[in-house]
Amino acid sequence: MDAVDARRMKLLLRDCAAGFYQQMYFFGKDVSHPSGNKLSEYGFKRSPSEGLKGTSCYTFEAEELTIELYGACAALYTKASRVVFLRERCRFYEWLPEHKLVAGRWSQSDIGIEDPDKAFESLVPLLGWWLEYERWIEGNLGMGYREECYKSWKKLKSRPAWLAPRIARKWLAMFIEKQVGQLRPKHFV
Repeated sequence: MDAVDARRMKLLLRDCAAGFYQQMYFFGKDVSHPSGNKLSEYGFKRSPSEGLKGTSCYTFEAEELTIELYGACAALYTKASRVVFLRERCRFYEWLPEHKLVAGRWSQSDIGIEDPDKAFESLVPLLGWWLEYERWIEGNLGMGYREECYKSWKKLKSRPAWLAPRIARKWLAMFIEKQVGQLRPKHFV
């Protein structure tokens, strides 16, 4: 990857992190859905957080990956990589220690910034799962549910809203396919 492509990939990864920040709000809505906890229904196991008091960790394990979701962070573990998303920084990082991330119990020495090409490669399993989960949500609750989550998020004004749910799914799928050739979200709409 040349220097121009590396800079562009960094921007796209930052865009993707902004989308995942919004998605974390959606996960919170899914947990408190009136008909029951949708993360649990999907297959996540809930346990108390070992780090932050009064919060939970949701863990999903499949053949090739483990995903952990907290309110303040998220992690993806595969045989090839370990990626964390730190909500307060709105960024993905390489997770360096052998132990898993615990919300509230990490230091700067625990995280690294990968070369953009490697960072994208490490993130692809999470992006694929994210798309699968959103298809599952739509299949179980209809697209109107996620659109309502998006409207609620836009009202908070804590961070700018990212892409609307349908467009976000298209952007993610195309990002996986086109990689550095993908349009930035602000030009995608």
